[in-house]
Amino acid sequence: MLFNSYEFIFLFFPLVLAGYAVCRKAGCARVFLFLASLIFYGWSSPRQLPVLLCSMAVNYGLYWQMERAENKKGILIAGLSLNLAALCCFKYLDLGGFVPLAVSFYTFTQIAFLMEGYRGNLKNVKALDYGVYVTYFPKLLQGPIALPEEILPKVSKERSKADRSGLREKTDWERIYRNLYLFLLGLFKKVLIADTFGQAVTSGYSNLSGLNSLDCIIVMLSYTLQLYFDFSGYCDMAMGVSGMLGIELPLNFNSPYKAANILEFWKGWHITLTRFFTKYLYIPLGGSRKGRGRTYFNILIVFFLSGLWHGTGIQFLVWGMMHGVLYVLTRMFLDSKWGRALYERYKRLSGPVKALVHGTCVLLTFLYVNVAWVFFRASSLEEAGSLLRTITEHRGGRVNWDLAGCFNLDEFWYVIKVLHLDSWQYAHYICMVLILIAVLLLVFFGKNAVDYVKTVKPGVVHSLIMAVLLVWSVLSLTGVSTFLYVNF
Repeated sequence: MLFNSYEFIFLFFPLVLAGYAVCRKAGCARVFLFLASLIFYGWSSPRQLPVLLCSMAVNYGLYWQMERAENKKGILIAGLSLNLAALCCFKYLDLGGFVPLAVSFYTFTQIAFLMEGYRGNLKNVKALDYGVYVTYFPKLLQGPIALPEEILPKVSKERSKADRSGLREKTDWERIYRNLYLFLLGLFKKVLIADTFGQAVTSGYSNLSGLNSLDCIIVMLSYTLQLYFDFSGYCDMAMGVSGMLGIELPLNFNSPYKAANILEFWKGWHITLTRFFTKYLYIPLGGSRKGRGRTYFNILIVFFLSGLWHGTGIQFLVWGMMHGVLYVLTRMFLDSKWGRALYERYKRLSGPVKALVHGTCVLLTFLYVNVAWVFFRASSLEEAGSLLRTITEHRGGRVNWDLAGCFNLDEFWYVIKVLHLDSWQYAHYICMVLILIAVLLLVFFGKNAVDYVKTVKPGVVHSLIMAVLLVWSVLSLTGVSTFLYVNF
């Protein structure tokens, strides 16, 4: 089941929200959440449930043994080996096309659990609490990758103090209102923005030989925007759903395309994955404690494995190393004496000069990330090279008719017809230009959805906006695609 589906919006989640409120009063909220999460996961393909349950049983058994054993390190190594071996088998071996949904995300969740158990940060965690932590449906399919300490304390208490004392707890309607708003913003980002650009990406990659340079730039830019709004839209929905249940999930995106360098980009893109690799790979490798050379090498290992995690093709490794190499070069620059001096001079700038320098850095970083995403999206190095080569060859001509048509949503085209602009020779391109401009302005100057809803107060204006977002998104659900990162 996906967030952007009729059954989730109108059936599953309303029942879960009501059932959770009742079960919380009755003291069985954990059981309810666990069962609801299993239904959510197995809704479309029940045959995937045994794999998830088997993985959970093995990992909890290892944790239980680790709690009581003297040789904790041996059990940890066995646990990590089993998890990584299972992940590699499902992702990289041909098992008849069977790849359990979200296997990467729940495997990482369980690795985090074992690591924290080994470090002594988890004591006597009950099987039910562990089950809810792993399967918690808002973050199960696509993250964010929550650490044990971010979920377990919130699900381990059946009732609040007010409940235990026999008092009735007041429902925080304003919290529910804001998180519903966040969910609808995420749904809009996915259904109306990401999938619109997704159609352009699919059209472009299916006809690369027929595209000119401008077409390829639009296709490249469209994928950059599709991936961001698809993934961040999912995370907004996940945070909104979880927030309505009273459990706060960690932030996963913080305006990454506003970054002025690649270090800032990775502080804002897929934050919980970066944190996972930092905590459980980079730091155990030595982090920055063993000299600069070792530090840079450790960074490259992290990005290499990140590329390998995303896919088996060589193009994913190229994507990972493009980020890794630039990350290391940027670190080397900032670590050098003249680099630090130049950076200090930059911080002392003010006014238009600083804005110009900063804007240039943001655009250059954005351009580099765009080029790297080409390798992430392409099915091969040859396909990626073909698109980039067409851009550099400066092939002229009008934008491809089919590519431009992907942006002509019925509701927008109706407005164009009402304004009698449909007879203009360039009418076919109006929506494409306006949507690209509007979305780029949103990316570079707009607020994060999470930050925006923090300031929202229940009222007529916001309620009307929410109604428009809901109706518009729901009416567009029949043509939407699955989330991109579900495939990873």
